[in-house]
Amino acid sequence: MHHTSQGMYKKDILAKSINLEVFKTTIGCLLIFFLLVIASRLVGYYEQAAVGSIDPAIIWQVIALRIPDFITLLIPLSFFLGVLITTSRLYGDNEVYAIFSSGKSLLDIIKYLLPQALLFIVITGMLSLNVAPYTKALSKELLASKTIYEKIQTIKSDELTEISKNNFLKLNRSKERKLTDIFYITGDIDTTSIVIADELIISEIDDSSKIIFDKGKIYTDVTNPGRQLITNFDEFEYDFDKKLDASNKSKLNKVYDFSENSKNASFQWNISIPLTILNLLLIGVFVGRIKPRQGRLGGIMPGLFIYMLYISLLVLSRESIMSNGLLSPLGLWWVHISFLGIATIYFIKYYYNYDLNILSSSSLPKKYILIIFLIILFMWLLV
Repeated sequence: MHHTSQGMYKKDILAKSINLEVFKTTIGCLLIFFLLVIASRLVGYYEQAAVGSIDPAIIWQVIALRIPDFITLLIPLSFFLGVLITTSRLYGDNEVYAIFSSGKSLLDIIKYLLPQALLFIVITGMLSLNVAPYTKALSKELLASKTIYEKIQTIKSDELTEISKNNFLKLNRSKERKLTDIFYITGDIDTTSIVIADELIISEIDDSSKIIFDKGKIYTDVTNPGRQLITNFDEFEYDFDKKLDASNKSKLNKVYDFSENSKNASFQWNISIPLTILNLLLIGVFVGRIKPRQGRLGGIMPGLFIYMLYISLLVLSRESIMSNGLLSPLGLWWVHISFLGIATIYFIKYYYNYDLNILSSSSLPKKYILIIFLIILFMWLLV
């Protein structure tokens, strides 16, 4: 009885130690990636603000609304790195062999980490399915809620700027803050019209915005000489919809700002993010194994490759569903099954001691190949 209690006590100490280290590493990685993503998004939004696409005053509100969306996608990566780094450190410091000598194995480490993985799955699932879609929709409404007045106020003098789809405006700002020397183009290539006026006045009533051109000419159908018409006017009023579409030039748009024109694709994506955590746990413990003198972080490079490939295939499958492509009947589930198969292969390799680690980064050529693939996958996600 005494020996059994002592063994259970050692098991509890070992489980707590491994879980605490993985948790601390996960939180550290999460904070670092979170700050990097926030910085990236800020740069993207301020670039849009600089060209007058969005109002600078709403940037921090949009960032705050996107935080649940960012965290949802960063938790799986951070937890995966936490498992990789902890496993690699155990091997690098030879602590894992002390664990093995007590009758434990990597499968026991997976069992110890499973409750923590389930906790992150629940948190990510709640954010992905309930919170993130709502706050993301609010941020899109906020980005699209600029009135025509706000849009025009951000236009720089003597620059032709698109203020909404197929509507371009160039003007000057006088010392009295009047909008003068107006040059306005509207319509597509077949029905282009041009308005030239001395002054522009903006009027907002209820939910509609109107711009009033003062003293000028209208050139209709300028690309069709046979139907071209020139009209002089003293005052010409033009209606605009109050909400204008903001251009989307932020980074990582494939991951964060995909077009949600398919409810099925969005639903499967929101479920898939929490599911990746379980597969990444199973893979991470095995990939984190390193050979003597390989270095503590020898498993990081192949681990990052696996994660990037995982996310890239999920994004590819999601886009296929939205476009009714070749992979659409399979949904996103084939990706999860495939990576569960990879975890099974690692398990077989470990259990039967087969040397199947083709992703090992111990040799220089393999490192270069993995780096090149990582760069290609990352660049594809950015496009």
